[in-house]
Amino acid sequence: MKRVAIVTIAVLALASAPLWAQTRTFDWEDGTSTALITYGNAVLENSTEQAHGGTHSLKITETPLGGTPYAGVWWVTGLTDGDMVTASIWVYDMTPSGSPSGRIWGHYTDTDVNSYAGSASGNGTYSDGTGWSQLSYTWTFDSSSDTRDGLLVEARIYSSTELDAIYVDDISITVTAVGPAVITAPDGSVPVELMSFNVE
Repeated sequence: MKRVAIVTIAVLALASAPLWAQTRTFDWEDGTSTALITYGNAVLENSTEQAHGGTHSLKITETPLGGTPYAGVWWVTGLTDGDMVTASIWVYDMTPSGSPSGRIWGHYTDTDVNSYAGSASGNGTYSDGTGWSQLSYTWTFDSSSDTRDGLLVEARIYSSTELDAIYVDDISITVTAVGPAVITAPDGSVPVELMSFNVE
């Protein structure tokens, strides 16, 4: 059974301007998906070795060692200054106070999912090495004078040997935006387009 995404779209009457609120979730139960993009020496696999829920997760290793590799797991476009993006990932590692470990991070995009328009920072906390731990972060979007309109959420791996692996599963994202931002999941899917929405 494919459990890809749950999509919620609503309009919230906050202050004087309505905001669009969208929530999506994703797991790797389709047995084939990995991520939107990879960076550095990240090697990705849709795996059945560990799972937070269900039977599949995203396995990330690094070969050869070098840099800060990651899997791009969410891409949000159509953002404007002040829009809020909150994402969380479950990360599995069994090495307390050591490598490998995982981290949630983000960077801005300006043209497509492979573009890089500056770091958006992320959570300073790493996975805790006791099995599954949840990492979350909230970004306030900065368009840098309209030179960028996207945010890519990264699942990063920090490893010390090529045998190190982390697993990522049951990720979620909520976007609260002035306009209808588009959230792209790791399998490339986007929500069904909302053609119109009337606010009384």
